[in-house]
Amino acid sequence: MKPYYQDDAVTLYNADCQDIFPMLDNVDAVITDPPYNVGKDYEVASDALPEEEYHALMESIIQSCKELSDVQVWVAPRYKMPFWSNQFPSAHLVVVRRGASGALRAGWSDQFETILFTGRPNKTVSDLWENIRLKGEGYFFREKTYGHPGYTPYRILTKSIALMTDSQETVLDPFCGTGTTLRAAKDLNRKAIGIEINERYCEIAANRMSQQVLDLEGTQNGNSY
Repeated sequence: MKPYYQDDAVTLYNADCQDIFPMLDNVDAVITDPPYNVGKDYEVASDALPEEEYHALMESIIQSCKELSDVQVWVAPRYKMPFWSNQFPSAHLVVVRRGASGALRAGWSDQFETILFTGRPNKTVSDLWENIRLKGEGYFFREKTYGHPGYTPYRILTKSIALMTDSQETVLDPFCGTGTTLRAAKDLNRKAIGIEINERYCEIAANRMSQQVLDLEGTQNGNSY
């Protein structure tokens, strides 16, 4: 399949990731934030599948990812345990603590996000990540989201990529959305392969890749990698 966009560092496919996996050789890391099945409007793919269908889909996709490399995956809050016990039984859990919250209602309020990692980071690092603003923190989250309802913070992705790969190694994101993983990899002197089913998001991602300067949209909070 011809890439939607390609340069010296990045290859982007406008396709279903399941159609692209058979074309790929091993990569150095898979870093992704898949849909959470909570009804967000992704325009093309459904985010409101029956539970069994969603779990079967994620199991198939994640298995393909694991066959290509070590994996770092964001986990939907309500699926923490099924993902960890069924699909990543030997993975390490990283907790990303929210610095602020919106209006609270009666009941439990999640004040953290979870990421599962297979493989080992390239340096010693805490598995509690703080002082990184997350989408949903209102005024405190200043990154441009490009209109994507499931936008993943640039600062999280730069930290993950820096920990899981070295210079010139290749990152794969099978749900790359508007290209934040690809942009972060390029800024860190890595190579990246992205797959996104929504052509409008691919257009945004391609425009971001064509920028010749570092994508500093997530640096105003002063966090380091």
